Amino acid sequence: MRHLILVIVLASLLGLSGCGGSMGSTSFLHPGFDFGFIEQVGVVPFENLSADQSGGARATRYFTTALLSAEAFDVVEPGEVSRALEKQGLISTAQLTEEQAISLGRELRVQGLFLGSMSESARLRSGSKNVTVVTVNIRLVETETGTTVWSVTNTEDSSSFWSNLFGTNQKSPSEVTRRCIDGCLDSLLD
Repeated sequence: MRHLILVIVLASLLGLSGCGGSMGSTSFLHPGFDFGFIEQVGVVPFENLSADQSGGARATRYFTTALLSAEAFDVVEPGEVSRALEKQGLISTAQLTEEQAISLGRELRVQGLFLGSMSESARLRSGSKNVTVVTVNIRLVETETGTTVWSVTNTEDSSSFWSNLFGTNQKSPSEVTRRCIDGCLDSLLD
């Protein structure tokens, strides 16, 4: 009987070992849109709404790399996107109008623009531990009509089952950001 209880406890622990960290995700995928239409995209630098001064730039760089790695789209070079934004006098890119998205898409010769923001990147106190929490919002706007065809908000934290159980080190802000963005892309590419 003891062996059976031990086996059940160990199986439960192993089953929970991958749990933790994900705090939630909400996504939208346009039901009538043909994503095969989008071949080339631009990634507009993410807006930083967090207190972490490098959060937006870190999220933009990782998102661009993850998008290239997925090989789902051809991605315009970041310098070309910056040049086009500057040419059009666009400073705040999180709230592009439909006309601005269409114009920017025409300038870059892309069928889609990824726009995003890092709305939270903070170390919060949780009991006796500090936990890093990251929230990212990303959307894909198709540039023929300026319509949002995909949007996601995802929140991740640095805690895990094992770090909580044994008090081990938690993940860095960069690791939490990567995991958060990977979760965002999973909702589009799966």
